[in-house]
Amino acid sequence: MVLYRKANLRELPQITKICTQAYQDYPLFHILSSEFKSKNQYIKFLASLERIYAKTFIKRKFCLVGVEEQQIISVAMLQTPSTKPAGILEYLINSGLSVFKYANLRLVKAFLDLIEQTEAARVKIVEPDWYLANLVVNPKVQGKHLGSDMLQSCVLPFVKKNRGKILTFNTNTEQNSKFYHKNDFIEFDHRILTWREQKLENWSFVMYL
Repeated sequence: MVLYRKANLRELPQITKICTQAYQDYPLFHILSSEFKSKNQYIKFLASLERIYAKTFIKRKFCLVGVEEQQIISVAMLQTPSTKPAGILEYLINSGLSVFKYANLRLVKAFLDLIEQTEAARVKIVEPDWYLANLVVNPKVQGKHLGSDMLQSCVLPFVKKNRGKILTFNTNTEQNSKFYHKNDFIEFDHRILTWREQKLENWSFVMYL
């Protein structure tokens, strides 16, 4: 049986490892891989980035985990309507300097700008919305519908409990797009973004609760 709850900082290493493994081939991050001298350097950069990101949401109290047999099997991170997106200053406070071991400021700034572009379609949603910034299943246990279960048994009840009425999300793979359609999200935007002449597809979804 999966237990859902808020994450704590002691679990940061485990969450970082899961997110790094899950995202190393994900288009939004993999598009950066050509900027590094080796795959190992890229993976270390990604791990550093995921650690900062997870730490930020854990400290904000909006990082949720699914736990089975004392192991984290799924992770979700949420941004509330009243919470501003984390900026570079907050990332730096949460050990953000570690990313500069592997990438320069120019690359980090350009990547944060790309992330902003992936979320730009949310301006179409005029009502206050909760944003699902991250939903990850441990690669070791994927294929068991744990993503859907975390959505239906944890994320949606959590947002509703906190009086949320709208949940938005975006993804960069067609496979994930099908997953959110299956889980009753409505696609409201599909666009092609550009990163240094590379193309990145971006789908945006909304659910009215």
